[in-house]
Amino acid sequence: MRSEVEELINAVEDEADDIDDLVDIVRDQRYAMKGRDPAGVDDLMKEMREVFFDVQTQEGLRGGLAKKMAARWGCDPRASSLSALMEEDERALFNGAVDRLTQSVFVLKSEILILNGLVEQNEKYTSMLLSEWRRLMGDAASPRSGFPAEAGAMDFRG
Repeated sequence: MRSEVEELINAVEDEADDIDDLVDIVRDQRYAMKGRDPAGVDDLMKEMREVFFDVQTQEGLRGGLAKKMAARWGCDPRASSLSALMEEDERALFNGAVDRLTQSVFVLKSEILILNGLVEQNEKYTSMLLSEWRRLMGDAASPRSGFPAEAGAMDFRG
């Protein structure tokens, strides 16, 4: 196998590994949110930023290698174009790595959608609770409820 192809395959696999790490963190965040663990969510957000930086670094490396190889081979830096010009054994390994990366990205997107749904649901629930609290406080503060809104609103007439 040519070293440039092996380097690209390794870069694709490393990026998939980093994205899989992000998936694990997003899942852990979801469980921390369900468990009402704000400190855990904060810790996971910090960890996510670090891993996200790793993903960006790997993506840049992979993209750079693909562009360099595409320029050398006279094709587009897309996986399908590069794969078409690889030897059979290289192509099988490369396509497997690309499939794994594609699957990892798909799973990450799915997990983020689930997490976003939980956040939206939490926002709606919080809004409903605040609305009900305001309504109850408004009723409690009205003169007919017996709890004055202001000290001057009390009526001591018999």
